[in-house]
Amino acid sequence: MTRPAEGGGTASPLGPEFLARPAAVLAAYREGACPVARVRTPAGRPVWLVTRESDVRAGFTDPRLSLATTGPAPGRPHRALDRTLVSYDPPDHTRIRRLAAPAFTPGRIAVHRLTAERLADGLLGALAAEGRPVELMAEFAEPFAFAVLCEVFGFRPEAGRALRRAAADLLAHRETEAALDTLDRTVRAELADRRARPGGADVVSLVLRAWETSGEVTEAELVDLVAMLVLAGFDSTVQTIGLAVLALLTHPEQYGRLKAEPGLTANAVDELLRWDTPGPFATLRTALADVPVGGAVIPAGSGVLLAVTSANRDQRAHPEPDRLDLARPGAARHLTFGAGPHYCPGAALARIELAAALRAFATHWPHARLTGPPPQHGGGHQHRRLTALRLVQDGSAARARER
Repeated sequence: MTRPAEGGGTASPLGPEFLARPAAVLAAYREGACPVARVRTPAGRPVWLVTRESDVRAGFTDPRLSLATTGPAPGRPHRALDRTLVSYDPPDHTRIRRLAAPAFTPGRIAVHRLTAERLADGLLGALAAEGRPVELMAEFAEPFAFAVLCEVFGFRPEAGRALRRAAADLLAHRETEAALDTLDRTVRAELADRRARPGGADVVSLVLRAWETSGEVTEAELVDLVAMLVLAGFDSTVQTIGLAVLALLTHPEQYGRLKAEPGLTANAVDELLRWDTPGPFATLRTALADVPVGGAVIPAGSGVLLAVTSANRDQRAHPEPDRLDLARPGAARHLTFGAGPHYCPGAALARIELAAALRAFATHWPHARLTGPPPQHGGGHQHRRLTALRLVQDGSAARARER
């Protein structure tokens, strides 16, 4: 075994070019001499990239790669998101996750399918009827994802408005302290409301009932869990919708196939999740010991990034991985939702939302095309964000207005 090779030179390979072309940047490592490579983040932190599918998949379940972090410094009152579910290793992770698992089973989430379809159909139908260029992220993806979230979690209207403002501020890195205070206050108020009105079937009610009967989780951990489920279920879905539409519009033959064969939608969801994801890497892990990976040894104490985007484009797991194929056999083997104990609890809901968005988009925007400046990617290497996705529909009044 050898120490991992150094990659990236003095400049980080995870900068602006990576945000625009993560699969291509990571492929150079995966298919080159450094499938396990020591690089630096844009902030200068040394980390190790693990890029081959088999190694990434194994890394998700390796207990030597720890997610555990400490909470805030002693003396400050607890506030939502001080520690999230991905800040724990088993058995603490298992103890806390057990509260959310019953609320997110595919069977429970399936009851929200018609709601998601109704919301997507209404929003995209109304935008199409206006016959003008549309900024899809702000005008559809964000309001759609948050409306579904409010339905699934059972948030009261005033709580939904407060949470959406807090989420927007946190994602934009503005007024962060005030946004965290709002998030904490609103989550606690929603939990208090469910205590006063027991018996509901929404996610907050189900998680609260599981907490009341478990006796294993503190109230602070409960607040952290609900807050994390809210934020994780919002922006990742928004960005995934945008990336999926961008993929379809830049592969018109595949979009044409989806329109002609609606039965492909379920498989198309998985292929689009494989193709591109806002989270190129799993959450940063720390090696608790020297860990052999892919013929190299990652030293104890090192930060480790499991490259999900690279794994999803690895020809060893996905034949012709750089070809988008909505009918691809085995597309669901992607690692976008992770694997093992930390598999995304909201995966079933995300699939329902993406399927609803694709069906409504194919129905109401059959002749959509990109317009305006090319789509730009912002955010960071751990969470890429489409800053805008501007569309127009050919053959409509929108075309005349655009001129």
